Amino acid sequence: MDNKQRSVFRLCHLGLISFPDAMELEHRLSKLISEQKIGDVLLIFEHPPTVTLGKFGNMDNVLVKMDDLKQRGIAFFDADRGGDATFNCPGQLVMHPIINLRLRGARAYIADLDEVGSRVLQSYGIEAEKSPPHPGIWVNGKQIGAVGLRISHGISMHGLSFNVNPDLSLFKVINLCGLPGTTATSIKNELLHDVSMEEVTQRLLKAFAEVFHADLSPISKDQLIKLCSAG
Repeated sequence: MDNKQRSVFRLCHLGLISFPDAMELEHRLSKLISEQKIGDVLLIFEHPPTVTLGKFGNMDNVLVKMDDLKQRGIAFFDADRGGDATFNCPGQLVMHPIINLRLRGARAYIADLDEVGSRVLQSYGIEAEKSPPHPGIWVNGKQIGAVGLRISHGISMHGLSFNVNPDLSLFKVINLCGLPGTTATSIKNELLHDVSMEEVTQRLLKAFAEVFHADLSPISKDQLIKLCSAG
């Protein structure tokens, strides 16, 4: 039996949500957790096609002009996380724990996020790789999962984005994580057949619960918004 104390996360599926709307919720949740008004929260969602650039990122890693991005229907936002340029779109599963790291530590937390993604890949017979010093999850030298964090007052926002079945050609608008020549892959691309977001989401949540020794307590999007508003 696992004697390690289990934690409880509120779990909310946000569906398809814009980057600014997701960040507004995350900032509100971070403040509530910092004030010890609520416990940790796990958000699961997808973004419309979006490029974000971390606070220390290089604009040169965005390979397409702003007007061209707009014409392609791709939004652009500066992000308050670490890291460089990232791309999000439907078919990419985003997992953002809003979590108190005061007792866990950032390095251990990043390693745990990597482990969650690696376990999901292992469940499909895909071997994950490390690519030090670059965080994230890699398969045959291609990035399948990206990790980016913002830690303020001991509370972490952002988290892991995981490619399930996105249009990989869209990722060519950036140097992934600021690394020229790096290409993206996905579970679908590695298996050579489609996989459902619902199935991967369930495997991701199972892996998260195992790695973080967590019980997940589902709440609706409306309940989450009400929780944020009440704070």
